[in-house]
Amino acid sequence: MARFPQIRSEKSVFPSPEPGEVVQINPPSLQWVAEPGVERYRVRVESLPSEQVVAEGETVYNFFRFRDQLEPGDYRWNVYAGEDERGWSAFTVPADAWPFRVPTAKEVLAALPESHPRHIYFPEDLPELRERCAPELEVLKRNIALALEQGFMKYPDFWHETDRIRYRDALDEAREHFDRNLVACALGWLFLEDRAAGEFAREAVLHICEWNPAGPASVQGPWGDEVGLSICRTLPAVFDWTWNLYTESERLWIQRTLAQHARQIVELLDAQKFLANPGLSHSGRLPGYLGEMALVLSDFLPAETTEQYLTYVLDFYGSIFPHYGGRDGGWAEGVFYASSYTKWYLPFFLAVERLTGFSFLCKPFYRNLSQFFLHFAPPGQEAHPFGDGHWPTRTEWPGFQAQNPFGIYADRFGPEEARRFSRQLNSEIDRFELHLLDVIRPAAAVAHPDAAGPAMNSRVFRDTGFVSMRRCVADPKRDVALLARCSRYGTPSHQHADQGNFAILAGGHALIVPSGSFGYQFGEEHHRVWTMQTVAQNCILVDGRGQRKGSAEAVGRILEFGDDGAEATALFDLSAAYPMLKSYRRRLVFNRMLLSCKVVDEIAAEEPVVIDWRLHSYSEPRLTGNRVVIERGTGRVEFEVNSTLGKGFRTVTDRFEYPAGSGTGVEPKRKLLRQFHQNWQFPAAKELRITADFEVSLRVP
Repeated sequence: MARFPQIRSEKSVFPSPEPGEVVQINPPSLQWVAEPGVERYRVRVESLPSEQVVAEGETVYNFFRFRDQLEPGDYRWNVYAGEDERGWSAFTVPADAWPFRVPTAKEVLAALPESHPRHIYFPEDLPELRERCAPELEVLKRNIALALEQGFMKYPDFWHETDRIRYRDALDEAREHFDRNLVACALGWLFLEDRAAGEFAREAVLHICEWNPAGPASVQGPWGDEVGLSICRTLPAVFDWTWNLYTESERLWIQRTLAQHARQIVELLDAQKFLANPGLSHSGRLPGYLGEMALVLSDFLPAETTEQYLTYVLDFYGSIFPHYGGRDGGWAEGVFYASSYTKWYLPFFLAVERLTGFSFLCKPFYRNLSQFFLHFAPPGQEAHPFGDGHWPTRTEWPGFQAQNPFGIYADRFGPEEARRFSRQLNSEIDRFELHLLDVIRPAAAVAHPDAAGPAMNSRVFRDTGFVSMRRCVADPKRDVALLARCSRYGTPSHQHADQGNFAILAGGHALIVPSGSFGYQFGEEHHRVWTMQTVAQNCILVDGRGQRKGSAEAVGRILEFGDDGAEATALFDLSAAYPMLKSYRRRLVFNRMLLSCKVVDEIAAEEPVVIDWRLHSYSEPRLTGNRVVIERGTGRVEFEVNSTLGKGFRTVTDRFEYPAGSGTGVEPKRKLLRQFHQNWQFPAAKELRITADFEVSLRVP
């Protein structure tokens, strides 16, 4: 019997469970890379050592879900298609695995009450929530006042334009008016009984229903999907919460509009073969929105349609999601995208939890997520160094600070330090932005404080490829950090071509960080040709070439990681990310007693190559003898770069080859901080060892 090739693309799943894995949930899901041309798979699961069949079945998807828990023990599984097979792979279900029996669509729908509200909140929940969430409601009042002052968004005209900038303007406006103002007013009506807020929400919903679902309101639009996504994200919940404000004919109109959007979502997911390609970042939001629509439209849609939609969503979240989130709690696209993409689905999760008591948040990723934020998004940290969104805080995307990324995950599973950071961030929010659907959360059906483990001063996120070495993670003002990325995910989506990239921060101030920006829009020249490329990272170039962007093959491997209390070390194999080299390893050492960092590169090539060693900062570097000094805020770093071929030829510039806004014809609305780019170029050689020694100091106020 021939074996499946199982070759991953940049969008496909990672096979799971991995050979010999001790799974953390029971039952686990089985998943594999979808094989081209295969329309149906046969799955067989056997207990070990008896080889007794415990489950078998057929599926059109590249995953298989058990309906009931497995007995603790050892198992093996295989997948067949015609005469081909994936091959047997073993896993273990321990006795302490978290129960994870996902309810069926029928079970969820049977729990739906007849009265409204019934999406996330039931009427009997409201008094307790008003009392417990009084601080959030005070912030919400400021949102409501802003909404009433601004009025509602006009019909977007980007559909008729040839200029994509108008689409970007419409995107920003939609997020203000739908995700912020509309949701705030709906919550104001539900919890504060604010008549003006309720009337605003009612009129806004009816206004949205006038928009062409096949035009600017579509999630399939040729100019982009963000306006449609905002509608699909907000309309189901808002409609439910303001249910009693509409006439019967208005409700019917709204339901028909929502049903059109639901059909669009299904069509798009099917066309993309999304379950086989969950790396399609934008579409990762859609199943949650579809699930909400199924719940809100359950009295309107045919029963078989509602059940079909809901089954798809439950299967998705019960198996292959999250694609970019690892068991370790890391998010491969980086902190900024983690802060949003771990919130889009929460309304659906909270709704299922309120209806059935079952929580998707029991998956290892969600339980460990607060640790990722603890290490890569502590309060006051100026930059979040990896992937799109690494730029300094409050400059380009203030919405990041107008939400609390720790939120639900710290409260339910995090260590005390994460919960403290969460409380601090909440207290600093003056007005909510973008993510309001989970601002007021029902009491947790599942809460296990400290389930994520204790706060440690270093942590490796092996699944997603991040390393954090810190002086004192619990005290950001006194902290010094060496952060790095080396990931099996490669370089697709919002990840950059930056395997081996590192950053140094002190007291939250960015001393050594990647450069570039989103600019005004995703994919403009500055973003596409600079920010996302190796040239903008703290990485090497080989004969002027960097890593391949958008590649599943440009991976890094974390070979070693350790911390003895005084010193933390990590060793990366970056050879696959640089196929023009024979081998490339980068070692990072952080001594928290001396506040020193060392980066050592061991490079080998078949033929002589010229290496450029890149380094970037927000503050201007100055040269003192052979040493470079960078100061920012209360932090300072002094360092020297050496190699087996000498010190190299150093250059520094503050210019971009492609400035923000280039190629768009408009002045960018978001101004970049001045950024500095250093380069050390070394003579052509087959072998080269580069050593950079950094000494960090910090003035503690």
